[in-house]
Amino acid sequence: MPTPEAVPAAAAAAIDAYPDSYDAPVRRRLDRRALAIGGIGLGVYLSTLLATIPARIVAPLPGATGTIWHGAAPVDGGSRAEWRWSPLASLTGIGFAADVTVSGPQTALTARALLRPGSMLLEDAKGRAGFGLIAAIARPSFACDLSMRVDLARVAIGGGKQGADGRIASEPGNCGPFGGAPVAVPAMAFDVRQTPGMAVINLAPAGERRRPFIVGGLTEEGKLRLIVTAEGAAAMPFLSPPGGMKIETEL
Repeated sequence: MPTPEAVPAAAAAAIDAYPDSYDAPVRRRLDRRALAIGGIGLGVYLSTLLATIPARIVAPLPGATGTIWHGAAPVDGGSRAEWRWSPLASLTGIGFAADVTVSGPQTALTARALLRPGSMLLEDAKGRAGFGLIAAIARPSFACDLSMRVDLARVAIGGGKQGADGRIASEPGNCGPFGGAPVAVPAMAFDVRQTPGMAVINLAPAGERRRPFIVGGLTEEGKLRLIVTAEGAAAMPFLSPPGGMKIETEL
């Protein structure tokens, strides 16, 4: 029968046979801590690297300055676009996301932008815009002297889900062809409403949606169809021949 001293000795021998059993939990905690610190360090390094990428990589426009993190670029018509990169939105949106402001003559706009190869998504575009900004984007064959209030929830161009939803309301002003005499135009409302498969477009005098100057639609595939009505042609002769016209194109 073992002596009283033998049992503690056997227990001690058993413990000594697995010397790693006590420090293994500590070692696992240290490993996780090292991984966490390494991940944070890598994230900081990548963020710093991205922050130094020139702005012209994101906005290939003449005069783009700054970096991908915070940059700016001039826009035709005398406006200036400025952006601040949003890392979290870029991650969740799988693209380059940024908070954008545009300022210039009669223009003070804010929006959220998401850029992917071949597509662009604008959300919550709000503020005021002069016609110069619209002309810089759409390149129309006429010029206007008027101001607009912008409230667009969504504009998607390119990719497989094109469309828009929101309103642009213009004040009374003057418009005309380049080099031609301008004519007075009334206050108007440009409404676009997203429906399944198509964004429905309506341009009409303010408060008179049922008297459209232009109606049409944009499909998710990018097919744009517009009809200038006879009333629209009479009010905006710089836009259409008498009697109206149809326009079909692809974005």
